[in-house]
Amino acid sequence: MQRTPDYGTYHHTTPEQSELTRQTLRGAFYDAFHRISNPGDVKRVLDAGCGLGFLSEVTARYFTDSTVVGVDLFGSKGLPEGNMKLAADNMIAAGLLDQVKFVKSDLTSLDFPVEYFDLVVSNLVFHNLGRSRFKAYEGIVTVMKPGAFFVVGDFFFSKTRDMGFLRKRMRLVDEINGIEKMPAAYSIMIFRK
Repeated sequence: MQRTPDYGTYHHTTPEQSELTRQTLRGAFYDAFHRISNPGDVKRVLDAGCGLGFLSEVTARYFTDSTVVGVDLFGSKGLPEGNMKLAADNMIAAGLLDQVKFVKSDLTSLDFPVEYFDLVVSNLVFHNLGRSRFKAYEGIVTVMKPGAFFVVGDFFFSKTRDMGFLRKRMRLVDEINGIEKMPAAYSIMIFRK
């Protein structure tokens, strides 16, 4: 029997609510990707805080000629059931294991070449990092090629501070707000280095 990917349950939701949220986010990220680039131009993607691989799958399906590298601590407090094997099993179930790879790493100490990625994506990660998110942002900017995009969906509780920090390093290209079924504080921001 063919297994379907299991991306877990978001905080304070049921499995059914989490699946509806993922359906909404899939469409919202496709919208963001459509706004940034010709899909064929994106070859290397970093999924920052990939968890069980949901956004890695979404990204790989949109950018079919890309390689996606999902980075996470795997098994952290925020995702105790998460591990690299479950993420890889999800990519096997999705038929994407050849296109998506996973690396155990802390976002505040990324170990990739400078200016390596064409695109960095992230969803619902940075609000969990506290002040260390600024060090993570800095590392992400470092591994992005000139002209690369950073597409990040999150709750921007400190919008002025976070956006100020990021705008000193990249240009804000677009912002997607008012995403159906998502809390008002959730936005997808699109930056370009």
